[in-house]
Amino acid sequence: MKKEGKIKQSYLSVLVRVGITAVACWIIYKKVNTAELAETFGQVHLWTIVTAIAVFMAALCLIGVRWWVFLRAQDIRIPVFGAIKLTFLGQFFTNFMPSAVGGDLVRAWYISRHTDKRLQAALGVLVDRLMGLFSTFILVLTSYLLFMRGQGIFQISRKDSGPLSTFLDKHPISPYQIFLFTIILVGVVFTLVGLFDLKPFFKKIYGHFTHLLGQLKEAILVYYHHPVVLIFGLLVTIFLQSMVIFSLWLVGRDLGMSAGFRYYLVFFPLVWVLGSIPVSIGGIGILEGGLVLLFVKFTGAAPEAVLTVALCQRLAWIFASIPGAIVHLTGAHRHKEQSC
Repeated sequence: MKKEGKIKQSYLSVLVRVGITAVACWIIYKKVNTAELAETFGQVHLWTIVTAIAVFMAALCLIGVRWWVFLRAQDIRIPVFGAIKLTFLGQFFTNFMPSAVGGDLVRAWYISRHTDKRLQAALGVLVDRLMGLFSTFILVLTSYLLFMRGQGIFQISRKDSGPLSTFLDKHPISPYQIFLFTIILVGVVFTLVGLFDLKPFFKKIYGHFTHLLGQLKEAILVYYHHPVVLIFGLLVTIFLQSMVIFSLWLVGRDLGMSAGFRYYLVFFPLVWVLGSIPVSIGGIGILEGGLVLLFVKFTGAAPEAVLTVALCQRLAWIFASIPGAIVHLTGAHRHKEQSC
C-alpha cells in the first residue's frame, strides 16, 4: 500500500509540474508574436549556435573535473575521464527528466557502483551541486552590486503588488491577530495529533531531518580540511558560467540586441537559480519567461529576440548533453574503472 501511495504521489507530482510548465509556456505564447519569433530565430547564424554548444560542452567537461576533485577530497578515486562521462550522463538525464536534480541522482547512483564509500560518493554529488548554486549566487550578487545596483531588480513596486496588497491596506493585521492565529494553529495541530496519532509522522520527519544534518556535518568537516578544493571549485564554476553567459551574449548580439553584457551577467544566473527549483519540467517556461520579463522590462529588448536567445540556450543544453546519451546507450558508464 505504501509503495502504491508513493507511485501515486510521484505521478501527481509529475502532473503538477506538467501543468505549471504548460501554464508558463502559455503565458509566454501570449506575450510574443509567433510569426516574428520564427523570423527572428531564422536570423541566428549557425556559428553562434555552434559556439554556444561548444562552450556548454567545455563547461560540462570542467564540471566533471570539478566533481572529480571533490571526489578525491572524499578519498574516492576514479579516472577523471570517468567523472566527465558521468557528468555528461547526468546532464542528459537532467534535460529529459521531470526534475532538475534528476541528473544528480543518476550521478550519485552510478558513482556508488565505482566505490564502497557510497555515502561519501553521494555527499560528493551534493557538494558539487551546492557549489554550483553558491557560485551562481555569488555571480548574481557581484554583478548586481557592480553594474545594476539601485535599478530595482529585486524590488516590488506597490502598484504591481496586486489584490493582496490592496486587501492588506484595507485590512491591516495587528500583532495581536498574528499571536491569536498562532495559538489557534498550534491548538489545531495538537488536536490532530491526538485524534489521528500523528506522532509517528512527526517522529519520521524529525529522523530524516537529523539524518540530513548529520550528512551535511560530515561533508562540512571533510571539506573544512580541504579549503583549496572549495576555492578551486568556486573559481572554476564562476569562470565556466561566465563563458556560457558570454556565448549567449554573442547570440543576442547576433540578433541586434543592444543590452550590455552586464545584464546577461545578472539575468541569466538569476533565472538559473529559479529554474533549479523543481516546479516545472526541466525549468521549461520558468527560465524562458524569466528572461523575457527581465530583459524586456530593464533593457527594452523585443520579447521575440529575448525568447530566441532563451531557446538557443535550451538547444545548446540539449545538444551538449548528446554525449551523455551516447554514454548511456553504449554502456560506457558501467565499465569497471581502475583506481587512479
